[in-house]
Amino acid sequence: MVNENIDLSFLEFSKAFPDNESCGQHLAKQRWIRGFICPQCKHQQAWFLSKRNLYECKDCRHQTSITSGTIFHNTHVPLHKWYWFIYHMVAQNQDFSVSEIQHRLNIGSYKTAWLMAHKIRNAMVKRDKRFRLAGLIKLSMSFFSSDAIKQRQDLEHKDVVLCAIAIYQNYKGDQEPGFAHMEVVNHPSEEMLKDFLQKVDRGKKTKEGRQLLEKILSDGWSSHAQEANAENLSYYKIAFLNPETADMLIPWIDSIIANARDVILETHRGISEKYLHAYLSEIVYRFNHRHWEKELFDRLIQACLNTNIVTYKNLVHPPKKS
Repeated sequence: MVNENIDLSFLEFSKAFPDNESCGQHLAKQRWIRGFICPQCKHQQAWFLSKRNLYECKDCRHQTSITSGTIFHNTHVPLHKWYWFIYHMVAQNQDFSVSEIQHRLNIGSYKTAWLMAHKIRNAMVKRDKRFRLAGLIKLSMSFFSSDAIKQRQDLEHKDVVLCAIAIYQNYKGDQEPGFAHMEVVNHPSEEMLKDFLQKVDRGKKTKEGRQLLEKILSDGWSSHAQEANAENLSYYKIAFLNPETADMLIPWIDSIIANARDVILETHRGISEKYLHAYLSEIVYRFNHRHWEKELFDRLIQACLNTNIVTYKNLVHPPKKS
């Protein structure tokens, strides 16, 4: 990775990326960290045509767009606006709705801005898949109502979200949260819980997984106890006589769930159930990268360069899973 990390303060970011040319130069450095290599002849020397965001090989004259094969290519949105869109999505002190970003950046239509946001969220999901939860795990089941207008109280019409956070001890011996993972599930069951734990590398069939994920802490869902008992793991049931004490007993998991609800219901004014997982992934991504603020922007650019490209059609009408 390029060593010169981007300062996420508004002023410094504005200085670093005043125009498309500066964004193109940065993207090129991020894409070819060890220097450009011509895909046609493998020659390593080329001219960079900054105004067109192209590399032209000095040997075969083949031209390569710096955005080809990435989410930035052929979108008719200037790279400068893409950079500022990403900036708004990873700024830690404030949440922005897609509509707000669209108006701030003067993006032509809400549809375009909405698609940009989902392409970036998809990159976040792909990058966070490399994280594995290790050590002591806090596990919670929460119910989300993604409709901000109809605040239903019956669980039948709410989405069930599992949230797991790894806990580790710092050098002072205090517990601190590590990485987190959230997932939307359709029907809460013991089998569903097993699948979830496997995805976060609980690894019930591997020696490493059993050693790393030593215990499960939950907020009282009975299936957690069944899973822990079946796998010979310690289980802790936390009962709250006074709900206000929850913040003291399991502050981190309560905090990320509360933040997710605030973002979905307050910032975005409600979202479609179909896209709940994507929005949760954005929240978890920011949580998982909170200690790397200086590297945050470059890491997300790297993710955008290396993720698969999602289309509007696939988002609105996703292919059925076989």
